[in-house]
Amino acid sequence: MENSKRTKLILFLIVFTDMMGFSLLFPLFPKTIEHFLAKGNDPVFEAFHSAAIWLGQDGKSEFTMVLFGGILGSVYSFLQFLSAPVWGKMSDRLGRRHILMFTTLGSVFGYTLWFFSSQFWMFVLSRVITGIMGGNLSVASAAMADHTDEKSRAGGMGLLGAGIGLGFVMGPLLGGISSLWTFMDPLYLRGNAVVFPASAFFAIIVSLVTLLLIVVFLKESATFTEKFSEIHPILGLNRLDSKNLVKLSLLNLLFVLSFSGFEFVINFYLSEEFHFSPKEIGFSFLYIGCIIILVQGGIVRRLSGKIPEKKIVQLGALSVAIGFCILLMEEGIQGTFIAIFFLAFGSALVNPGLSSFASLESGTTNQGRALGIFRSFGSLARAISPVLFAMVYFQRGPILTFGLSLFVLVLFAGLLYRIRPQEKVSL
Repeated sequence: MENSKRTKLILFLIVFTDMMGFSLLFPLFPKTIEHFLAKGNDPVFEAFHSAAIWLGQDGKSEFTMVLFGGILGSVYSFLQFLSAPVWGKMSDRLGRRHILMFTTLGSVFGYTLWFFSSQFWMFVLSRVITGIMGGNLSVASAAMADHTDEKSRAGGMGLLGAGIGLGFVMGPLLGGISSLWTFMDPLYLRGNAVVFPASAFFAIIVSLVTLLLIVVFLKESATFTEKFSEIHPILGLNRLDSKNLVKLSLLNLLFVLSFSGFEFVINFYLSEEFHFSPKEIGFSFLYIGCIIILVQGGIVRRLSGKIPEKKIVQLGALSVAIGFCILLMEEGIQGTFIAIFFLAFGSALVNPGLSSFASLESGTTNQGRALGIFRSFGSLARAISPVLFAMVYFQRGPILTFGLSLFVLVLFAGLLYRIRPQEKVSL
């Protein structure tokens, strides 16, 4: 029992440091893109810029840059969609620890390439590498499933969710702070490093800490020898033991599409509607992050084993629906932040509830493969949402955008209602 608790804590720290290193770049994105725009003469940059202009088609330079960042983010998430099932499947064969070591080492290389990205194509390549390696969350989820039973599964997934949420809160904060460090600026001024080199260097250090945690503290869980003939796990959906897993993966896509679309446009809504500064927007996301961390780290763990996973997800979906309704009806700042509370609270219930539900519907010998497929559908949603919701927001306004999120959530709730958990056969 003591070893299991220690392993859960290590997995929490691994996803926390992993997400912190990944999200360090978020507050630096606009200035980084502006930097490469000023440099010009890069065919890769011109391709991204042309795609953003074509999608925008309204002549607004700020909209073009938003779409530019959205396309770059979509590339990262789409690569996670492709890689998560592969890492999960390989972890079933080779072990969770070995795959996490490899992917984290790959992230170290990706962040190192970011540090030396004096050209835009190098920066894109660094995002490609870290995107592929970022599919390792499915492996961490499978490792948590290995160390929890059915009653404590939702609590374990909630703990992972709290680590991810805390990493997303601390990453942008530390990214903003590290952008003020100037001790490495001579490398940038000489053209040998990217803009904000200290931030990139800090991401390397954080990723190395993650690698150290895995190598020194994470013990290997059971490995299995089951083989799969398909080239890519996504191609074997029809051969999964549980048909519910396909439905749950689709549910994950719908919910992440709904919620991440809101997350992407709320920046612009707060800026345009209430004239929030970047600092105030940052604190707004800190508010969202703290709610998610408290719910996933506390409430979900207490609910785990007491009520079914499906009920946890339904309660979360109801909270998110209330949030969207308030957002559509209220125009003041107070109503907006009440809505955000319900949205963050509900999201913090849905995500670990769905992950636990998917894990329980999977066979014990292919948790990595199954959870990799499940999480990959969430990554696909994150690849779609930045561009889709940016286009709707800038061309049709916030009401239609939040209405679209609510509509997708209704589809999610309808499909969730139709799912019946598999009967467990007693031997």
